[in-house]
Amino acid sequence: MRTLEKYLKENIDDDVTIIMSQEKSNFPVFLRSLYNFYEMKILDTHCVLLEIVEEAPSVDEIEKHVRRIEELTKRKIVLCYKEITRYRRKSLIAYRIPFVVEDGQIYLPFLGLDFKKTAQYDDRKVKIFSTSTQLAFLYFLYNKDAVVNTTEFSQNMGFTIMTASRALNDLYDARLVKFDVGGKTGRSKKYKRISDPEYFEIGQKFMVTPVKKVVYTNRAPENAPIAGLEALSALSMISAPGHPVRALSEKQMAKLDIEIITNRDMIKDQKYVELEIWKYDPQLFTNTNHVNLFSLYVSLKEENDERIEQALTNVLRGETWYTA
Repeated sequence: MRTLEKYLKENIDDDVTIIMSQEKSNFPVFLRSLYNFYEMKILDTHCVLLEIVEEAPSVDEIEKHVRRIEELTKRKIVLCYKEITRYRRKSLIAYRIPFVVEDGQIYLPFLGLDFKKTAQYDDRKVKIFSTSTQLAFLYFLYNKDAVVNTTEFSQNMGFTIMTASRALNDLYDARLVKFDVGGKTGRSKKYKRISDPEYFEIGQKFMVTPVKKVVYTNRAPENAPIAGLEALSALSMISAPGHPVRALSEKQMAKLDIEIITNRDMIKDQKYVELEIWKYDPQLFTNTNHVNLFSLYVSLKEENDERIEQALTNVLRGETWYTA
């Protein structure tokens, strides 16, 4: 119940309360064997919260139980689940039986609250982030106080509405953002991220390197930010790589006429520019001449070198969203 109460306070009502019912003895014995009874106050409405003790009854039986308890208490009845299947959720909605789930699914029609659509992503476990989701993560990382709906977010990022919605849902599935529902229609979701340092600690597990491939050229593209080990050496005590390292996105690279050097001996002898081709614009979320620190971290974290790991740790310690 603490998990549920915390979620409801963060997303619905700061003053929500859930306590063990003092009137359990007033209910029939067969109901007491099936449910734990709690008193919940949410948005100034007093409800009876039912937690199923063991195996759930059928939905038609649940409906009868709910109606019986409503008659006895003269209050709205809400079922509480730790988790719920798509089938059970659908059947409860069909019977108009209110419910709440610890993962954020909510159906409280008497309060006008219906978050059931968030559950369409429940069966898909996020393992790694797509490029658009990784950019969404970076947006909230560097805009920690941002509160945006899907339309605002799509405009800020230059995404389509569908891409923005998918990215925000991925972050929600990963428990990195939460939302409040409001707006003129009472259905608009306003997203904000969780607090530091949990946002970094959880999010970095889903990240993949932004570097799609590395090529070499005889000159550094104009305005291409410093990346890789050269950027890390400028920010830490680690030695510089001995040649320039720059980053460009795939789209930026496609617009340039650059000679690519493929001869490995020439690359070593002439110290040509190492050019990282990124999946997204490496100039995003940075106001310096090097790539943003989180993307730098992700691009180098798989390097099997203790010196690089230590240098990255030292650099990130200066960021408010990082802790070690």
